[in-house]
Order: sequence, then C-alpha cells, then structure tokens
Amino acid sequence: MSEWESSVGGSLVRWIAILPFVAAMVHGLLIGLVRARLPERSVWAISLSALVTSFGLSALMIFELVGPAGGHPILDTLGPWIGGGVGPRSFSAELTFQLDPLSVVFCLAVTSIAIAVYLYTIGLLRSGQADRESGHRIFAMLDLLVGSTLVLILADNLLLFFLGWTGVGIASQLFSAFAFEDREASRAGAVTFVVGRIGDLGLLAGILLIFDGLSRAGAPTLSFRGIEGAFRLLEGQHLDWLGWGGGSGPLLLEVVGFALVLAALTKCAQFPLHFWLSNARAIPVPANALMQSSTTVVVGIYLLLRLSFLLGSAPNAMMLLVVVGATTALLASLAAATQNDLMRVLAFSTSSLLGMVLITLGIGAFPAAAYLLLTHAYVKAELVLAFGIVIVGLKGETDLRRMGGLAEEMRWTHVMVALGCLALVGVPPLADFFPLEESIAFIGISERNDRSLLIALFVASLGILAFAMARAYFLVFWGSIRPRRLVGVPIRDPIGWRQHGLTILAVATVAAGLLTPSQFWGDPWDVSQMDSVGHFLMGSIPGQPDPLLSGGPRWRLISIFVASAALGVGLAAWRHARRGHPGESERAFVRYSGNVLREMLYVERVYDFVLIRPIRGLSRWALVGMIETRLIDRVVVSGGASLVRRAVWSGLRRLQNGRLQSYALLGLLTALVVIYWMVS
Repeated sequence: MSEWESSVGGSLVRWIAILPFVAAMVHGLLIGLVRARLPERSVWAISLSALVTSFGLSALMIFELVGPAGGHPILDTLGPWIGGGVGPRSFSAELTFQLDPLSVVFCLAVTSIAIAVYLYTIGLLRSGQADRESGHRIFAMLDLLVGSTLVLILADNLLLFFLGWTGVGIASQLFSAFAFEDREASRAGAVTFVVGRIGDLGLLAGILLIFDGLSRAGAPTLSFRGIEGAFRLLEGQHLDWLGWGGGSGPLLLEVVGFALVLAALTKCAQFPLHFWLSNARAIPVPANALMQSSTTVVVGIYLLLRLSFLLGSAPNAMMLLVVVGATTALLASLAAATQNDLMRVLAFSTSSLLGMVLITLGIGAFPAAAYLLLTHAYVKAELVLAFGIVIVGLKGETDLRRMGGLAEEMRWTHVMVALGCLALVGVPPLADFFPLEESIAFIGISERNDRSLLIALFVASLGILAFAMARAYFLVFWGSIRPRRLVGVPIRDPIGWRQHGLTILAVATVAAGLLTPSQFWGDPWDVSQMDSVGHFLMGSIPGQPDPLLSGGPRWRLISIFVASAALGVGLAAWRHARRGHPGESERAFVRYSGNVLREMLYVERVYDFVLIRPIRGLSRWALVGMIETRLIDRVVVSGGASLVRRAVWSGLRRLQNGRLQSYALLGLLTALVVIYWMVS
C-alpha cells in the first residue's frame, strides 16, 4: 500500500460516491419533509457542487494509479458490514470502495458527462422551460441515479454492488414514470419495474451461486478480489439439483455466466427485453441523456467487465452474448430506421450500439468493449441533449413526420446533431470510429468459424443505423419548412448554460476517440502503446488492448466499415433531404413489414398475450373474485359484521329490559369489579 493511499487517498475514494448521495438526501428531505421552496440557484448549487467535487476526486486519484507506485487498487474501508458463519465457512463483507483502472475510468466518464448534463438542466430552469418544482425533483433523482452508479462502479464486493444496482433501478423507474399523471408514463414505469426485477433476480442468483460454490470449496468470499483469486475452485462443480434422470447437472460457472448475462441484458435494453427503454418516452431530456449514455445502460455491461475473468470459464454464456448482441444490433437498427418518433429512434440506436459492445465482449475483446462503451457514452449524451433542444423548442413534439426545415433557424443545434449522428456510426476521425474498427478487427482475427457472418452482421447493422440516424437528422433539419406553423413562434438556438453543457460533450465527441488510437495508427509514427486506455485497463480486465492485425487485411475491414456507414448516410440524404417524410406506402405488405420492424417483431405484444393477459385473468378470478369478493367481503367483512351485530343485539336486548332490579344488580357487579381491581 502506498504512502498516499494509507494517508490521504484511501480516505477520499468514498466521497466520490457518497457526495451525490448526500445531495440526493438533502433534496429528498427538502421536498418530502420540510417542503421548502428553495431559490433555483440553491437547488442546482447543491447538486453541482457535490458532482464537481466527485469529478475532482476521480481526476486526482488517477494520478496515483498511473504513477510509479501504481498497479495496486486503492481501497477505502469504512468498516465491517455483514458477516456470519462458523469455522472455515465464515465470511465477512466489509463496506469497502475500490478504485482501480476500470473503476476510475468509468468514474471520470460518469461524472464528466453528468456535469455537462447538469449544466444543461440549469439552462432549462433559468430559461423557464422547466418549473421550480419539477427542476427540484429532477435534480434529486439525478443525484440518486449518479450516486447509485458511482457506488456500483466503486464497490469492492457483490453486496455493495447489488446495493448500487438497486439504486440505479429505482432511479430509472422513477424517471420512466416521471409524468406519473399520464397513463402512458405510468405504464412505462411499471414495465421498467418488471424488467428491472428480472435483472435483479439474475444478479442475485449469480451472487448466491458464486458464494455457495466458494463456500463448499472452503473459500467463502464476496469481494471481487477474493472471487478472482478463488474462482478456479468453481471449475468442475456441477449443480446436481438441476440435473435430469439422475445425471450430473450443468456446470456451476456456466449457470453463473447465464445469470450475469440475463442481468446485463435487462439494463442495456437488449432483445428480447429491450422494450422498456423505447417505451419510456416521457423521461425528462437530461435524465434520458444520462440513462442512455453513462448510467442505466452502462451498469449491466460494467458487471460483465468487472467479472470478465469469470466469463472466460463460461464459453456458452460468451456465445449467448454474441448471439443476443448480433440479433439486437441488427433488429434495433432496423427498428430505428423505421421509427416515426424521435425518442424511439434514439432508444433503439442505443440498443443497437450496445449490441455491438456485447459482440465485442462475447469474443473476449474486453478492453475494446470498454473503450466502445466509453466513447458511446459521450456521443449519446451529446446527441440526446442536442435533439432535446429541438423537442423543447417544438413544445414537446417528437413526431418526425411533423418536423422539417429547422436548420435555417437552429444553425448551431443542427451542427451539434450532425456531429453526434456521424460520431455515433463511426465516421472517421470521430469518437466511435476507433473502437468500432478495433471491434471489427478483433472479430476478423478471432478463431470463430462464423467470423465472416459476424463481420457481415456487424457492418450491416452499422450501415442501417447510419441510415436511421441520417434519416432523423434530415427529417428534422431539412425538407419542407414547418416549425413556425407548428409552434407559432421562431425557434432559436440555446444560449448560456445549455450551450455550455452541450459544447463540453461536443468536444468530447471529437476528442474521445483520440484518447485511444489503435496500435495500427501508432506504428507508422513509431509510437509504442498508443492504445493508452486499453493498456491502462489491462490492470483490471483480461484481454489484449489492440488486435494484432495490420496492413492490407485491416485496411480492407476499415474500408468495408466506412463504406457501409457512408452508404447509409447517402441513402438517407437521397431519400429525405429534400422531400422530407414521403408518407406511408400504399402497399399493404410494405406497411405491415414496416410495422413489424418498427415494433421489433412485436415481442412486447407476444409477452402481453402469453404472460400478462393470462396472469391478469387469473388474478381477477382468484384474487378479486374468490379472495377479495367472496372470502374477505362476504365472509370476513359482511359475515363477521353480521355475527357481531347479532351478538351485541342479543346481549343488549337482555340487559335493556326495563327492570330496575336488573340495572341495580349490574351496577353492583360493576362496583365490585372496580373495588377488586383497586385492591389488587
């Protein structure tokens, strides 16, 4: 342990996560208990000061990790938390935060993106486009979301990780149902809750199986460092209680891998549990930017990165990541290309890019997957906020068919949107280009028999996604002039706080990719280890930071990838730049196919028909009809009241008989009881 860690650094890590939580608690007390109406400046000053401090501490800690004494994680222990057991099966989980290369990189990303989003939110308040009460609620819930994410990132053990995971789920559900008086928003909150609980069950099952397996092997632990040092003891263990016909059950590590993958899929909106994100259209723009960039959708993949050492022993779970990622990337790109709602375009584009991250994870390229996740976070935050300016300017309108011609009135905003769209699909030299080409190169050198098919699906998904994003851009900013007819007033670019926040993210959208140029680009300049982020992350996650592919083969993959993106953008420009939205096709087959793609094969409706309706019918028959109506209302309430009424009526009728001697006897008995009680 270094001198810095033992003296100062080891006691500062906790505040990176605690400060946003403190801000959230202060807001909660002011809103729920005190019911104080603070000035706007006080509302955002509480949250922004806590977040800026967290960012400063994260930046300060990175110097310790990259310094001469680096190489070991910085641990900040608050004390014992949970423990139990006797003898060799005893264990304890301490309340410890861990800062290592993986966690510090994500802490910097989360806090820096959140600062830009907070500045944007302040601009909404100061411009009067959000009232004080809603703004106070937004800041309180943003603090809860960011604080929970930081707890999850810095957690040293699975119990603390699960606590942060639960906080992220609660904040996501609250934002999904933010406009709770609206029926659609309430339903979106309920869907987010149900899907989130599925992920919770998967994560909880994985935690229990890991702990049970290590306990039976004589090494019970819940810390990530302890699991990494002892997980080899789980190899060869079978879950016999899941076996059939008396045979041995599946391998423990495979089941754990499937449980972790299930948990991750729910958070990052992957097929077939993708629909919660696209349905949550009433989320405030700042929260939407955070959820789709650096918080909710990130934590599932961060779970896989944190336990990547274990996934290497679960090849079937890795295969599932590739299959689900490729399926989601293609279907979500097609869904985004056929949407008429702008917010759903953004949601499906998030699912598609994260599907590509899962493909990269599934082939074992963990540093490249982490790099793509980081660049996507900056790009998606910038893109959501830029489109959010359009939505706010159009008084909440999100239908692409009613937009067009905004480039003349919103020149700065349309440049920001164009920058975000190009960066999202990896147009060089913007942020996503470097990690995307690394991912394709890793697929190209993998030993998979289906690598050619996987490259084709990857490139096709990118091309379709490029068409989808360019289509949204042209429908909003080009085409016929409509905005004044829609809102009745001129629409202007933002100034002040919102512009500052978006500018920060725009700079990151250009510069984030240059943080880790691949080794291929460093060789011509004789610069070694240019993949700085990848080499830095090697201290926390396994895998090579850059694919060992150069020269002609890599140039061919890059050419195919760039050509696909250019083809998608060009096709969207040819179809929508001048004519805008062409309207619905007159052919029934085309309309039906578009609806199927738009709803991603109607998976949500299948769930509704197969699961929700039968459960709802059973609940109405069993719970409402049998238990509530017949048992509680008729037997307990009505029957019990009838019995009490009869008993009281029968007793009082005998007492109230009009005879003086009966009343005297009753009074005498009452007096005797009172005297006996007083004497005893």
